[in-house]
Amino acid sequence: MKRYTRALALAVIVAASVVLAVAFDAAGGATGVQQFEDFTLDLRQQTTPESFQAGVGERESDIALVLFDELTVMDPDMGWAWISPFPRAHLAELIDALSASGAKTIGVDVFLDRLFPGLNEIDGGDDLLRDAIERAGNVILVTPVQQTDEGPVASPPHPFFAEVAAGVGSAELPSSFETFRDGTLAVRSGQELEASFALAMYAHFHDLDGDSLLREARGTGRMTLPGLPDAFGAVPADWFGGEGTSGSSIIPFRIRYVGPPSNVDAEGPPGTFQASASGTTPDIARFLPDLFKGKVVLLGTGFHGEDRFRTPFYSYTHLASGEEGTAGVTEPYGWMYGVEIHANALQNMLDGEYVKPMGTLPRLLFLLIVGLIAGGTAFWKGAGWGGAAFVTALLGTGLYAWWAWAGVVYLPGAELFSLGERFTWVPVGAPFLSGLFAYGGSVAYVAVVEEREKRFIKGAFGKYVSPEVVNRISQDPAALKLGGQSRPLSILFSDLRGFTEMSERMKPEELLTLLNEYLDNMTAIVLEEQGTLDKYIGDAIMAFWNAPEDVPDHADRAMRTAIVMQRHMEQLNRRWSVERPDHETMEVRIGVHTGEVVVGNVGGSARFDYSAIGDAVNLAARLEPANKTYDTLTMVSQVTLETGDPSRYRVRELDYIAVKGKEEPVKVYELLELTGVELPDDKEAALLEYERAMAAYKNHEWARAKEHFKAAVAACPDDGPSALYAERCDAHIASPPPPDWDFVVHRTEK
Repeated sequence: MKRYTRALALAVIVAASVVLAVAFDAAGGATGVQQFEDFTLDLRQQTTPESFQAGVGERESDIALVLFDELTVMDPDMGWAWISPFPRAHLAELIDALSASGAKTIGVDVFLDRLFPGLNEIDGGDDLLRDAIERAGNVILVTPVQQTDEGPVASPPHPFFAEVAAGVGSAELPSSFETFRDGTLAVRSGQELEASFALAMYAHFHDLDGDSLLREARGTGRMTLPGLPDAFGAVPADWFGGEGTSGSSIIPFRIRYVGPPSNVDAEGPPGTFQASASGTTPDIARFLPDLFKGKVVLLGTGFHGEDRFRTPFYSYTHLASGEEGTAGVTEPYGWMYGVEIHANALQNMLDGEYVKPMGTLPRLLFLLIVGLIAGGTAFWKGAGWGGAAFVTALLGTGLYAWWAWAGVVYLPGAELFSLGERFTWVPVGAPFLSGLFAYGGSVAYVAVVEEREKRFIKGAFGKYVSPEVVNRISQDPAALKLGGQSRPLSILFSDLRGFTEMSERMKPEELLTLLNEYLDNMTAIVLEEQGTLDKYIGDAIMAFWNAPEDVPDHADRAMRTAIVMQRHMEQLNRRWSVERPDHETMEVRIGVHTGEVVVGNVGGSARFDYSAIGDAVNLAARLEPANKTYDTLTMVSQVTLETGDPSRYRVRELDYIAVKGKEEPVKVYELLELTGVELPDDKEAALLEYERAMAAYKNHEWARAKEHFKAAVAACPDDGPSALYAERCDAHIASPPPPDWDFVVHRTEK
């Protein structure tokens, strides 16, 4: 009877573990399972590339790239006369050269949305380009999709070019916060389907009727391409004939990246596709036409910062050549440009090989097997043996996942036998959860039945007010003891400007609703960037990074959080202004500093919380209100900026300040945006004048500095730092500081 009861209990535990694992997997974005699965799939893509074994070079492919590289564009003698718009005459020359070399399909990843009569008078670019497109007869153009009140609508190229092109495809890609992993099959445009750029080129290359493919997709409810898994290609049922309520306008699929980014440098690392610089392509096409003959050739940028993206191969490394006489070092490939993302999507279509998610029934069976191995062993052999079985099951899961992706069972240096299909996406996170839940449930059940007392964590839970901290520290009971440890943290303080005055004019219930919405949004940003929320102080927020878990890039995450918080504050203000016509624009001031602090459980034995204390915390708290002096919103210390990667951010130097209670000065900066993100034109103009002014200011050229600061204010009247420094210049002109003045400003306010 006892044996039957235990077997029944094990069955219930394993079944519940599978259900929980499936639920966590379904809510992957919130639970972290999706991010983990994406990460492990990225590793599989990196560790089994189809090319780039030593000495192989580019893969054999029907795709070639022509990239507008920085050297070609910027060369003082041979470069372009202007960068924007892309010189139409140069595009025409490329199309003619590629067409003459026998290219089957030419894809132009440049949106030709308008004509430029003034430039056309200079070089005849518009006319030359139209004629080249018409002569070639095989050019596919791109179109973006605009969001309108009636829904998404494709914005086609100018008819001057579109009417002579062989086809048009949408360049839209599924949005991504960080890494681009998905491509596009088709997009919704009004009441029609529009082919993606990759699909339009695929159809032309194979002499297919792209419109027929799209009509068939509308009729059957899914896109069908050779090899395309059933998991992809579904056309949302409410797109046509209804209200079109689906959130996305894209039919996506997971891209199987065939290798790292390509480049036009012959001495650079090997790339996925044959890539040529646009400046040399006409000569290459003339003398080596076989490089392009019969291929799909994509033209696009290879140097614009706004058209480069992270992909699974972003961190994939190659051996960089060192200086003469020194050994090379490994470097990551880094960014991939948008045209090559389209090329990878197209390569999937041409190969008929895609990322193939594991089917539902095999997936459930897989979770069940892992749960049975981990839970059953723990149930019948004890926690120790169960733990060993759990680890073994996870190792087996990992091996199988890599083998299924490669399509072959292999060991180091040997391939044992083929599995047939390649690129099957076997889940790793969900089996881990299934095994973990089954193991934990079995151990817990056995412990209760056999009256094993393990009550420490349950007793400790009541001592915490923060569920997040409880969840983390429950994995390590030793962390519950009072005290702390010294470690470097990046600390962020934020505060709503004018909130106190606003609270006096608003009804309490309205104020509470607004405050809760604000705190919810800002807290989500902190947690998304792996930050620890320390506390709320009214409308103020304190958060830090690098505790309790290690976060190596804590400074970067803190600064990125500050930038995203400012973006979300603008969005909240826009929405509140619509909802409340009398809404007053609110601004959030932020201070960020990095330093050594003591972090741990602070409080008494009955009640305590996880927090940080120390001079670095105090300084971070002082930087937030210091924004008032300069009329800025985000201030970061030099320590934080240099602890992170300064090249990622747009900043401007503000001052050397000694905050109240501290004599040692701190260099501070205004954090403006991420590198590559443009600010409004007036702000850009003010920043340029500000840089010139600061150079003169540091050289004690007060009158010259004042002129530039005034020019900055004229360009952008609300540029607080420029206005402040213009006043300081007046003061220094009236009463010059000594020649050895250290530029330090001592604050008397907190």
